[in-house]
Amino acid sequence: MSVPWTGLQFGLGLLEIGRAWGFKPSPVPDDEQAEEFLNGAYEAGVRIFDTAPSYAWSEPRFGAFLMQLTAEQRDSLVVATKFGESWDFETNQTVLDHSYDALMASLEESFRRLGRIDILQVHRSTPEVLRAPGTIKALEAAKAAGVKVVGASVKDLESVEIACTNELFQILQIPYNRRNQAMRPAIARARETGRLLFTNRPFAEGELLQAEDRNQAIRECFAAIQATPFDGAILAGTRSVEHLKQNLVGFQG
Repeated sequence: MSVPWTGLQFGLGLLEIGRAWGFKPSPVPDDEQAEEFLNGAYEAGVRIFDTAPSYAWSEPRFGAFLMQLTAEQRDSLVVATKFGESWDFETNQTVLDHSYDALMASLEESFRRLGRIDILQVHRSTPEVLRAPGTIKALEAAKAAGVKVVGASVKDLESVEIACTNELFQILQIPYNRRNQAMRPAIARARETGRLLFTNRPFAEGELLQAEDRNQAIRECFAAIQATPFDGAILAGTRSVEHLKQNLVGFQG
């Protein structure tokens, strides 16, 4: 799949194959279960995958999955990850570090795990982080190393504006769903400036799927986001192939 692209696609967030998360956290799968899930996702037609070092086992497991694909299969995928926040496997806690050295070490480790990176995002960004010379230097190094598109995962509109006025940043990731639309102006800003956009938490960590008719709730959640078109992807995370297939049907309306 070419990067960047036009139009709105479905993307799979991979947090739940790495560590517990969400409104009602599910048990974390083991390596075999994660591989089975990723194979199921590929067979279901998913081509955009978003992971991060801070998702614990997610990035290593996704990397292992990528390595068993053919070159042609790998080329059909979009591999997106992040740097700026990592996972301490001894304490089972996230570690936030946006220093240049930490960013470069994280980038090197992600390349080792994944083989290639199409999209790299600064994780847990703030205006200060996005303005920091070390951040810019690390993103430029990532581009020089072969990353196709770099940008930032953000939660505030000041960060959106910083990213949208610096040509280095070509993708934004924001939380956005029918309950939480605080970042709605970011959609228009990304469209105006030609940025890719990822939205995450379409189901508000599962809270919006507590209705009796789950499939209808899924359709409504996706429709609320699709009502404002943009180039990019709606990221929906799960560890269940069954739920993933429900999400794909809901995304397609």
